[in-house]
Amino acid sequence: MTLKTYQAPTMAQALAEVKRDLGRDAVILHTRTFRRGGLLRFWRRQIWEVTASPNLNVPQRLGSGTYEAQSRDEGETAVDAPAKAALALQADDAPTDAPTAPVGPQQLAGQVHEIRRMMDELLQRPAGAAVEAWPGVPVEVKHLQKQLVGQDVDPAFAEKLLKQLCMSLTGEQLADRKLLRAELRKLLSAHIRTGQAEPARKARQGRAQVISLIGPTGVGKTTTIAKLAANYKLREGKTVGLITIDTYRIAAVDQLRTYADIIEVPLRAVLTAGELHQAVEAMRGLDVVLIDTAGRSQNNRLRLSQLKSFTAAAEPDEVHLVVSATANRACMTKVLERFVPLGANRIIVTKLDEAGSFGVFLNVSEAGGGPISYVTTGQDVPEDIARANADNLAECILTGRFGEEGNGG
Repeated sequence: MTLKTYQAPTMAQALAEVKRDLGRDAVILHTRTFRRGGLLRFWRRQIWEVTASPNLNVPQRLGSGTYEAQSRDEGETAVDAPAKAALALQADDAPTDAPTAPVGPQQLAGQVHEIRRMMDELLQRPAGAAVEAWPGVPVEVKHLQKQLVGQDVDPAFAEKLLKQLCMSLTGEQLADRKLLRAELRKLLSAHIRTGQAEPARKARQGRAQVISLIGPTGVGKTTTIAKLAANYKLREGKTVGLITIDTYRIAAVDQLRTYADIIEVPLRAVLTAGELHQAVEAMRGLDVVLIDTAGRSQNNRLRLSQLKSFTAAAEPDEVHLVVSATANRACMTKVLERFVPLGANRIIVTKLDEAGSFGVFLNVSEAGGGPISYVTTGQDVPEDIARANADNLAECILTGRFGEEGNGG
């Protein structure tokens, strides 16, 4: 059996092509509709497709216009009655070369309704659905989806971002790789929350600006607080004091004392929340007081409760949660869940130079962890620290590296 497939903007035109090519007795085997063209809210044309074959058992016409029935070979596909009727009714009435009728107000309203329906269907897909499953997705968009997920961005959030991107561009623009990356960089930057720490200032009560650093073990809090102290003292000309409650690690106290001696700032080590409060009061005449706390596991609720009491005693103006860029998304989520309730209102992301991915910038912002205030990029004091810049952090995600082309500072 010879099969032929015909496509046209309307069923009438498709059937007219079948009739013109195979005759009015052609057998309609299959029909379907699909859409071709732009993506999402952009125009997509509906196409009718008809698969047909010549009728090898065409009955012989008699003089009176009646037909003589002929038997079918057993096993041959029977003609679908509704499709046959559609062929008879529509193909006879459809001019073979008739132009498409102008779209009237009612037809236009129906098309708009259909486009909205498709958009709603797309936006209601389960969170995290693969971009490849979207209808008509350009290959460049798929590449960007792989890039985001490869950077440990939450797949559901990556999908959300790319939907926003697709809805803001035309079909032609979506095929432009350079334009796509530039627009995605802007979108990423808009979703990365950054908050510059205010310059050191005296509080209205005449008290120093108190800044506390908290976070899990091994993220580099002590080195980070030394960098902050050096920058406030040497670059901004502020008077600075250091307080540490990290007496669990003798090496940490010695390390911070070494930094304090080099930049010539006072350091006090305290053991209790009461001593911490007294130390802060003793340094109230300075511009900035930086508090280094002991690292706490996000899984140790008792230690976290003790840390909360220390934070309450210090009454800090800013509490920076220090997290490592090397932590995976699941670990980061747990850290934020446990430390943010302790009063953290800013995030410092450390170890960018050691990170293999940079989705952390989006993940902490979307998880409600507060704006990113600083990033650190190495061990050197005071050089390897910078105020967070959303555009630079977005570039890190796009390039997958930190450096000249992906500078996080």
